[in-house]
Amino acid sequence: MPREYTGEVIAYDGQNLTINVGQTNIDWQKLLRYNNGQVPKVDLVFDDQERRSLLQNKHMHALIGDIASWQGEDPEEVKLWFKWAFANAFELENIKTSHMTMEQASNFISILIAFAVKHGVPLTKYRPLEMLTLDDIFKYEYQCLMNKRCVLCGTNPSDMHHLDTIGANGGNRQKINHLKLRVVQLCREHHQMAGNMGVETFLDQYHLTGIRVNTEIAKIHSLNIK
Repeated sequence: MPREYTGEVIAYDGQNLTINVGQTNIDWQKLLRYNNGQVPKVDLVFDDQERRSLLQNKHMHALIGDIASWQGEDPEEVKLWFKWAFANAFELENIKTSHMTMEQASNFISILIAFAVKHGVPLTKYRPLEMLTLDDIFKYEYQCLMNKRCVLCGTNPSDMHHLDTIGANGGNRQKINHLKLRVVQLCREHHQMAGNMGVETFLDQYHLTGIRVNTEIAKIHSLNIK
């Protein structure tokens, strides 16, 4: 089974290439066993910025590491399964994460995040609100709403928190039309914190945008949309 690692080239003399892989935990003995005791060969792929970025690669491995810890599985086994699921979903042949385009890598990360949110995977290596781009934070907020998990800590149960003033829309939450009102999903502790901080300060501090209620969100949360 191929194993993929990321490193930084620190020297090249025309024949020998030296790569620093940092604190990466490479199970060298396992690699030797896979190759009948022989030093394994490697494929060398340089990041040309058209393929997935080094930052995206870091995010993939952090998410896979969290999912593997939660499942009690080998991260490489987890990675292999998600690569198979990704290739199947997008009708691709077997694909290496190092050969993904930036768009493919973004979609792959989205699949990992969706799985983590749906199943309540504790995200310790991967911190979505610190590591995601603004566009991807929006997707994460949406997943948290659909799965009723706090966008800040992942807690379930949690509640929808309205960012737009309800009083300006009729006052009665049971009767107003919730469509297009901005909301986020928060646990009780963070719900209170958001109320104390004020909407815009809260959104700015945690890089959130809020999600406008659509019919799917309304159905999940039993909201009136008439």
